[in-house]
Amino acid sequence: MIRQLKIKLVSVESGITAMGFRKIAAVARSIEPSTEICFVATDNLYYFSSAFFPGKDVYLKDEDIRPLAAYLAGADVVAFSSMSVSAGYVLKIMNGIREINPGAYLIWGGVHPTLYPEESIKAADAICIGEGERSVRLLFEGLQKGAFPTDIPNMWFNKNGAVIKNAALPLNAPELLGELPHSYNKTDCLIYDPGQKAFRPFNKFDYTNFNGLLFRTIWTLGCPYNCSYCANDSFIKLDPGYRKLRYPKVDYIIEEIKSARGNYPYISTVAFYDDNFIVLPTAVIEEFCEKYKKEINLPFVVFGMHPNMITKEKVEMLARAGMNRARMGIQSGSEAQLKFFERPTVTSKIRESAEILADAAKKFRMIPPAYDIISDNPNDTREDVVQTLELVYKLKQPFTLNVFSLRVFPKTKLYDYVLEHPQLLSYFKNTSYLDKRKTINNVTLYLLTLGKPPKFVFDKLVSMVRKEDGLTREYPVLFAMMKLLYLVRRAVPHLIKLDFSTIVGSWTYYLWRIRNPKG
Repeated sequence: MIRQLKIKLVSVESGITAMGFRKIAAVARSIEPSTEICFVATDNLYYFSSAFFPGKDVYLKDEDIRPLAAYLAGADVVAFSSMSVSAGYVLKIMNGIREINPGAYLIWGGVHPTLYPEESIKAADAICIGEGERSVRLLFEGLQKGAFPTDIPNMWFNKNGAVIKNAALPLNAPELLGELPHSYNKTDCLIYDPGQKAFRPFNKFDYTNFNGLLFRTIWTLGCPYNCSYCANDSFIKLDPGYRKLRYPKVDYIIEEIKSARGNYPYISTVAFYDDNFIVLPTAVIEEFCEKYKKEINLPFVVFGMHPNMITKEKVEMLARAGMNRARMGIQSGSEAQLKFFERPTVTSKIRESAEILADAAKKFRMIPPAYDIISDNPNDTREDVVQTLELVYKLKQPFTLNVFSLRVFPKTKLYDYVLEHPQLLSYFKNTSYLDKRKTINNVTLYLLTLGKPPKFVFDKLVSMVRKEDGLTREYPVLFAMMKLLYLVRRAVPHLIKLDFSTIVGSWTYYLWRIRNPKG
C-alpha cells in the first residue's frame, strides 16, 4: 500500500498576491486535494504607513524562522515559491527544516530559482524553472504514487550531490493556458501570524488586510518590449517567447473573476496587473468589454498600458465596460534616458497617449490616470531631470504620478550595466523602490500632481535643480509636506467615487458591509 505523502506549498513574498504561486497551487490541488497551501507574508506594501516609511513595515524577523521551520518540517514534501528579494528567508527556513527533519523533500520554484538555478539547487532537492504548471502536474502525479521522479522537464534535481538538469519545455501556449485550472483563490489555506508565531486558518480579514476590496489578477502573459529595467528583460534572455503576448479566451478570465467573487463577495474592484493589457487586439478587447459588463459589472483598473499601444478606441471601450482608472508608464521625459532604458517610445507619443487618457477620464468621469516615473537615476544629468519635469508639467490634466526610485532587478540589462559600472553600486539603496530621495526633483513631481502651478513657481523649482547638488541635495521637511498633499490629492477622486481599492485593512470589510448589509 502506497503511503500518501504530506505536502505543503508555501508562498514567501510581500503580501499574499502571489499570482504565479496561486496558479501552481491550483494545479497541485487538482491532482492532490490534500495539499496544504500556506502563505508567509514578509511585509505589506499596501499599508498606508508604507507610503511614508517604505521598507519599515517588515513582518518576518529572525525569531520567526524557527516556528516556521518547525511547522513545515512536519511534511514529507515542502515546496516554496519566492522572488529574489525573499530568497534569504527561504534559505533560512529550509535550513531550519533540515535541522528538524533531514528527510523532508524540499522544492523551490518561482522567480529566484528561475534566475539563479545554480545557486538555488544547492539548497533544495529540486527546483522548478520558468512556467511550472505542466512540471508540477507531472511531479505531483509521481508523488501520488510515492515516487520522487527526476526526469521532469523544467526541473533540476539534486540527487546525492549530483545535479540533474532537465530540458526546458516550450512556454505555455494560449490553448494550454485555457485548460489550466483557475488560480487558487479559496480560503481553505493557512497564513503565518507573526504575533502568534504560528500558522493559523486564513480568514476574510487577512484578505482585506493585504488586498482591501481589490481582486488582483493577470489575464495576459508576455510583453513585446524588453525595457532594460524590467523583469521581463531577464525572462526574454531565457526564452524569446516571453516577448509574445499569450492569453486564454475571454470566457476563462471571466470565469476566474466569478470564482474569486464567490469566495470573496466583498471584492468591489478588479485590477489587471498584466504587463501590457492594452496590446490585446481590438476585437478581443471588444469581446472582453461586452462579457465583463454583462457578467461581472464591477469597476476595474488596467495597469499595463504602454504609450505606443494606447488608442482612443480601446480606452473608450474599456471605460464603457467599467474601467474607472488606468496606469501608463512614462518613466522619463528625456529622449536620452528613454534610449538608455531601451524603452521604445518618444515624448510626443507619451503626450498623445496621456491626452487620450485624460480626455477619457473627463468624458467617463473616471479617477485620473496614473503615470509611472522613474526617479533617482544616477545616470540622469540635470538636463534629463529638467526634461522630465517639463514633460510632466505640459501633460494634459487630470493625472497623478507613481514616482519610483530606480532599483535594479536581477539579470536585466540594467543589472548588467550596473555590474560593469561598480561606482554606481553604492548609489542603489537596498530598500524598496518606494523609498525615494527627498530631492527638489521629487518634490516638484509631487507638486505637479496637485495641478498645474504658475509658470514662475515651476521655473523657480527647476532652477533649484543645479548640476552641483540639485540631484542629490535633500529637503526632508518640504518633501514630507508635499508628499502628504500628494496623498490627500490622490485620495480625493477615490473618495468621491466611493472607490476603496487603494487602501487595505480589516475595516474595509465593515465598510463593504455598510454598503451591502445583505451581502
